[in-house]
Amino acid sequence: MPVTKVKLTICGSSYIVSTTDSEEYVNQLAERLDNDMTEIMTQNPSASVAASAVISALSYLDELNKNASSTDNMRAQIKDYLEDAAKAKLDAENARRQVEKLTAELEALKAKQAAAAQAEAAAEAEPAGEETPANEESNEQ
Repeated sequence: MPVTKVKLTICGSSYIVSTTDSEEYVNQLAERLDNDMTEIMTQNPSASVAASAVISALSYLDELNKNASSTDNMRAQIKDYLEDAAKAKLDAENARRQVEKLTAELEALKAKQAAAAQAEAAAEAEPAGEETPANEESNEQ
């Protein structure tokens, strides 16, 4: 972005600043600073422009540090959330595999049960009078 020069007025003094930020943004900053410094000087008539600038600077640094701390806390929370999400994804994948395994076991048991039911039905369908090899053995004893 190109460097532009912006004329600002803060507490009655004019300043020209070079910036790569938009003129609108720099003017908003200057307006905030002018309002804050004017408020400080209104509340404390003995405060000079320099003193109000120092107090404003301290206030802005305090705000900056608190925001940086808050940002660090949010980053830590996001990191924790991402770790929790990764663990939950892994748990879900393990659960999906377990479901697949149990579904396969269930299908195998159903097939085994169906085969046993067919064998039982076939055994019941045989005429009662016919001698089967098992019946012949028991009759011979």
